[in-house]
Amino acid sequence: VVDEASAARTIAELEAEIRTLDDLVVQAAKVRSSGVDRKWDELSKLLQDNPEMRDANGTLRKLIIFTEHRATLEYLVEKLQRLVGRPDAVVAIHGGIGREERRKIQEAFTQDREVIILVATDAAGEGINLQRAHLMVNYDLPWNPNRIEQRFGRIHRIGQTEVCHLWNLVAQDTREGEVFQLLFKKLEEQRRA
Repeated sequence: VVDEASAARTIAELEAEIRTLDDLVVQAAKVRSSGVDRKWDELSKLLQDNPEMRDANGTLRKLIIFTEHRATLEYLVEKLQRLVGRPDAVVAIHGGIGREERRKIQEAFTQDREVIILVATDAAGEGINLQRAHLMVNYDLPWNPNRIEQRFGRIHRIGQTEVCHLWNLVAQDTREGEVFQLLFKKLEEQRRA
């Protein structure tokens, strides 16, 4: 088991790895207990302060928020329900939801005016037409740029009558930020070619 779980080749290397992991656990606990979540703060501001998020009557437009992990999805659903003030206004699709239930959630999101936010993992990116919405946020970015395009394709489809908007929430000075910058670099190279 150790051979598969670690790159360490000696007991000393394994002990150093364990110390590093212990330090990371302490650091993660501090971050979690601080209550500071910059990405959530940015998403909350976007929902409350961006005119694109509201129609002419000031009502929130339908919005899809993609995330990578189910734990993040559950965290966001809870926070969004409190922000919006109506638990029934936020629905979620993740890989643990069966096909029939997924179809019902998709239908509620696309047909029910009271359901305004869909939080989803890439389970909602699999052949589902969500073009009733034209606003999307990538709370977490996938490592594969093609998946960003597939996510956006849920709303930016033939027949979409609205201009689609996509926001990517990316933390600076992180591996995610580096990947995002690399994506822009590759897109620029493709544009030039």
